[in-house]
Amino acid sequence: MHQYVSRRRTFMNIKNIKPIHLIYGSLFSAIVFVFTYIGIQLPAFGAFGGLTHLGTLVMFLISIKYGKYYGALSGAIGMSLFDLLSPWSAWAIGTFIIRLIAGFLFGLIAQHKDGQGSSKVKNWIALGLGGAVIVIGYFIFEAIFLSSGFAALRSVPGNILQIVIASAGIFIYKSMPELKKYI
Repeated sequence: MHQYVSRRRTFMNIKNIKPIHLIYGSLFSAIVFVFTYIGIQLPAFGAFGGLTHLGTLVMFLISIKYGKYYGALSGAIGMSLFDLLSPWSAWAIGTFIIRLIAGFLFGLIAQHKDGQGSSKVKNWIALGLGGAVIVIGYFIFEAIFLSSGFAALRSVPGNILQIVIASAGIFIYKSMPELKKYI
């Protein structure tokens, strides 16, 4: 029976996690945090002013270049940490869940036999579906949290703007360094 157990090594296999994986994950989370901090307050959008930032772009870049686990965890941790340390602390749990799913989806769809993120078509699909998770996820979270679907609708334009900004990642991700030789 033991012979049928898959011996495939994956990043999430606890035996295969090396200190370098933790270093990269922490570094990516910190980078996402910093780029989320570089935000633009949009008083016209969002129930409480809204925030459009560059964190989604960085999460998308990490997901399509380095994979679904790094993208999911760095986006969830980096942006939730930002929420906890800002006036948006009530959004931290929603941000963690939504960004974890979106980052994983970005990286999962961007997988290609020729290498992570090598198919522009898959990258556009990843951006579209992951972006939909972000827009719909925040709408649902805010509708429940604010007890008003109308108030939650006000954040949709800001979330869509974040996805539009993240689309720049499709054109610049190839300039990012390869980590395969270090991992």
